[in-house]
Amino acid sequence: MPNKFFGFFLKFFIGVIIIGALGAAITVATIVNKYSKELPDVNKLVENYTPALPTIIYDSDNNQIDTLYREERAMSSLDEIPVYVRSAFISIEDKRFYDHYGIDPVRVMGALLVNVNEGRSAQGASTLTQQLARNAFLTFEKSMARKIKEAIITLEIERKYTKDEILEKYLNEIYFGGGAYGIKSAAKLFFRKDLSQLNVAEGALLAGIPNRPGLYDPRRNLTRSIQRGKLVLSQMYKDGVINKEIYDKYVDYKFINEKNLTAETKLDGNTSIIYDRQPRMSSESPEFTDMVEDFLMKNFDENLLYTGGLKVYTTLNSKMQKIAEETFKNYPLIKNDKKLEGAMVTIESLTGNVVSIVGGKDFKTGNFNRASMARRQLGSSSKPLIYFSALDMGLEPNTVVEDSRIVFGNWAPQNYGGRFSGNVTLVDALDRSINMVSIKLLQRIGNQKLNEIIKATGADFKPPNNLTAALGSYEGTPLDLARSYAP
Repeated sequence: MPNKFFGFFLKFFIGVIIIGALGAAITVATIVNKYSKELPDVNKLVENYTPALPTIIYDSDNNQIDTLYREERAMSSLDEIPVYVRSAFISIEDKRFYDHYGIDPVRVMGALLVNVNEGRSAQGASTLTQQLARNAFLTFEKSMARKIKEAIITLEIERKYTKDEILEKYLNEIYFGGGAYGIKSAAKLFFRKDLSQLNVAEGALLAGIPNRPGLYDPRRNLTRSIQRGKLVLSQMYKDGVINKEIYDKYVDYKFINEKNLTAETKLDGNTSIIYDRQPRMSSESPEFTDMVEDFLMKNFDENLLYTGGLKVYTTLNSKMQKIAEETFKNYPLIKNDKKLEGAMVTIESLTGNVVSIVGGKDFKTGNFNRASMARRQLGSSSKPLIYFSALDMGLEPNTVVEDSRIVFGNWAPQNYGGRFSGNVTLVDALDRSINMVSIKLLQRIGNQKLNEIIKATGADFKPPNNLTAALGSYEGTPLDLARSYAP
């Protein structure tokens, strides 16, 4: 009887296990199928993957003048990356990288035990392939759905690519903070070095950053970054990647932030400088490329603009730009008055192309562009629009108008100096910028005609519907004024 009971219980227990396993398999298959449908074609997603590439801006002679990007990214082949730099990432991030199939069960179990023991999420279990899947194709939301999608893409990446190909893609995709994506950009950003010039300590420090870029950014948290780098060196030594001699040589290697350098600072072969981030290139004309970026933002998909590798050919004449900047900088009023600001713009009158532009003193990307943004009363610079409107209505350049006092209710306009000249031709009145003639011309042609002419020039002026418009009582930018003069 006991044997029968034991046999029945064993069969029942095995049956429960089989049914449970089948149920779990069906559940997993159902979940995978559900989330696979929510993803684009995974095969195409992985096969067509290319990292984000910047938009490059060229001047009228096809010289590169700027780049637009959300991030700084430079691609490198695996052969360009020193073996000890690759090994540093594998040692600290995924030492069984070449032994698992994208998801490492040994690491998962180890992390689970650590987290249960700590009572919190103290250790992650993501492999390099999982990190690539997340960084390249998914968001960083913490949800079960994202984890499942990540696993699906991870397995597809492992199926499609060799381990070396995956490592190369990972090292070109991983984020190092400060807008730098990829090991080549990070080497340039932090050390201003080519990959081949990195030493073991520098490679270890870089390998420590992606775990938490904000925390281990050496420009902001150098002490923590160095400690993390030492941990990487320790792991490399334990894994047999470097020997004791190399470990001892680099474990106390020194790093110093560029901003802490002084005339007394002594640098030797055992010290590396952590450089501050260089400003966006914009060496030719940041005010011009800011305008190009604004135009592209309004007319193209933002993702395409910053990641699509566009090539943008513009009207900027770099030679004229340099002359404009020198002329502006040395203009006596600007040069001698530190508080005085200004702007300057040059357009090609036959085409309307902007060929040079100065947005203000020492203009930097993102500054207020006085050439395209500063709206000021036009004053007498608007008078040619009045005269052109009059000529367009049939008046001749030698038409005579009386320059005499005129009053409109409480408004009694004056000429400069308070003098009147009697009868003058339009040519003479424009040459001397006589207020009374300008007012009488507008009175004669009407505000509607002036508005039509302004609209035809393409300028963004909104003159008031009264005679003060004859004296430029409305606002405009230097760029708009140049545009209105071209016709």
